[in-house]
Amino acid sequence: MSCTSEEIAEKRRMAIERLNARKKCLESQTNSCKATTERSNVLPAQAGATNKTPLTISTFYAGNQSSFGKSSSSFQAKRGPPALPYAKPAQKNSTPSKVAPVFVRTVTCACSIVSDTRFVVETNGFNEQMIDIFKQIPSKSYEPNSKKWTFEMKDYSLLQERIATLNPHVVLGGIPKFVMQEFASGPKPKPSRICLNVIEPSLVESLLGFQKEGVAFAIDKGGRALIADEMGLGKTYQAIAVADFYQQDWPLLVCTTASTRDSWAHKIRQLLPHIPVHSIAALNSGQDYIGECRVLIASYSMMERCGEKLLDRGFGMLIFDESHTLKNFKAKCTTVAMALAKRARRVVLLSGTPALSRPVELFTQLQMLDGKFCSFKEYSTRYCAGKQSNFGWDATGQSNLAELNLLLARKFMIRRTKDEVMSELTEKNRETVVLDPSYLWTNEEVEGNMSSYAADYSTSKGRQREEALIKYYSVTAEAKAPAVCAYLKEVVKENKKFIVFAHHHVMLDAIEKSLSKQKVDFIRIDGSTRSDLRGALVERFQSKATCRAAVLSLKACNAGITLTAAHLVLFAELDWNPSTLAQAESRAHRIGQADNVTVRYLLAKKTADDIIWTMLQRKQETLSRVGLCNEDFSDASSVQAPCNAGNIEPFLNKSLSPDGGPRKGTLDGFVQRSSPAVPPKPQPTSSTNTKENACFDSFLSPDDDDDDLAGLEL
Repeated sequence: MSCTSEEIAEKRRMAIERLNARKKCLESQTNSCKATTERSNVLPAQAGATNKTPLTISTFYAGNQSSFGKSSSSFQAKRGPPALPYAKPAQKNSTPSKVAPVFVRTVTCACSIVSDTRFVVETNGFNEQMIDIFKQIPSKSYEPNSKKWTFEMKDYSLLQERIATLNPHVVLGGIPKFVMQEFASGPKPKPSRICLNVIEPSLVESLLGFQKEGVAFAIDKGGRALIADEMGLGKTYQAIAVADFYQQDWPLLVCTTASTRDSWAHKIRQLLPHIPVHSIAALNSGQDYIGECRVLIASYSMMERCGEKLLDRGFGMLIFDESHTLKNFKAKCTTVAMALAKRARRVVLLSGTPALSRPVELFTQLQMLDGKFCSFKEYSTRYCAGKQSNFGWDATGQSNLAELNLLLARKFMIRRTKDEVMSELTEKNRETVVLDPSYLWTNEEVEGNMSSYAADYSTSKGRQREEALIKYYSVTAEAKAPAVCAYLKEVVKENKKFIVFAHHHVMLDAIEKSLSKQKVDFIRIDGSTRSDLRGALVERFQSKATCRAAVLSLKACNAGITLTAAHLVLFAELDWNPSTLAQAESRAHRIGQADNVTVRYLLAKKTADDIIWTMLQRKQETLSRVGLCNEDFSDASSVQAPCNAGNIEPFLNKSLSPDGGPRKGTLDGFVQRSSPAVPPKPQPTSSTNTKENACFDSFLSPDDDDDDLAGLEL
């Protein structure tokens, strides 16, 4: 059906009118929204004065268009922009969004010093770009066996800059500033010995070659050094020579253990004859006058008690003998020593075992030598694997030990071992003996206690486990005493001078009773022995041929005395720390010993010896990596026990035997061959467990800061 031109014109006109009406509706609705917004901002008193918009049919119609699905800008304005359940995907040409760090695989590079001129980089993963950077460093060197890269110190900054471009995919753990400052100058020349010309000639003539080197090292460090030679290599002689060089800085204070105080006074009078005798004094009480003495010798306990008095005197030079006594920075004795060292110009530390079991024990000694070296947080983070725990800052671990060894040798410490100067010393042979088990169980009560404490140790944890081991250790002494005495009966028949070390009074008393019953002339020194009597007892053992035995406490006699008249050293009991045992061995194996020395450890199966010996090996390995313990307990050889214990085999190798035999490193590694007089007994299963022993790295012997109480037995 066709429309005329008039009808077409009329329809067009109606369509235009509807379009205009719709536009007016939209405009009026927009104005209404603006008015509503304005009214919301007007005070309530003014709100009633506003004009009301009349409601029309077109307004009603236009407002309901959206109900029929028609487009309306006012409806979209009310609802706001459409909410999307997820973000729109990025366009191909747009900038890519960053990936969350948790999804980025980070390779960490740990740097540490390995020599005076080179450092090593250890990585925990592979990154192709990182390897390319390593290959571009001029001084690169790759070790296929260890899979480590080493570089010269001069390229450290270059490596830092290039690795930084790979962040966060590769992170470089740098070397601390206090370490870099020390190694930045490259290798240091050997100290000159020309300084020895101003020291007492008779003293210089008595020094051996390596001792002269130690004196020159301490003087090269400005009189602030740690002489850490192994026990028996003459540290006392070296310290007195250094003190003589710095006489202009006296008065001199020598702090040592109570048992060696008189020995120090004797050595100073002997080696420095130009010092008047009345100028050398010993501090015996807080009432002693010290205003005019040039040399004062005090025990650590007296130093702690008379700290203010010593500070007022103003000592320009200090010598701390057995400086590992100051390992605990919380102890009052250490606090006083730190204050004295801060005021003195020269400080010489002497210790054959600067750290008994952990690197953290070195920090206070290093602070005495250089208080500005580094903070405790820096030191413990770098070398003690320091970390924040639920109980505070934990610095009982170990890390970067090779670097610490180099740093100590370069800045603070000189240490020579007996192996290095063996041409001037006799040999030392270490042996192990398993005691006859038939003598261990004297009664059912002791056997029951041993089994009970062994069970408590294996089932407990933490502090309770430590307490269980201490009790187990104490009961072991009671159980071993009869077997030790039976072994000593055979040793006495050899007609040789010998030393026997023990810890508990029950063991010392049993040995004394056994020797007295055999009418053997001997001396005994323990924590209850007066200091003024020790020198006479030592002299008696050294000079009197009929005095054949020395019964000594491990804690009271492991340092400061010389017993070179003995060629055999026996340990009836063990100690927690390998350094304590090494010190005790050196009472006989030291300069002045004419014959070879034999050291024997008397061990018993199914006792605390199983646990403690494994612990000693682990601690000795840690100290060896720092260069602070050169004794190796794994070199003990088997011996034919002169009692019913029979033949034994070495047991210090921790790995399994090639034929899959028993694990060595505990007493289960022994092969017990009983003599015909004693029927063979079945081999019991050892209670030692490697995993259980792992938590005992933090287990230490009781503090021995007070040297007057160091020798008291449990």
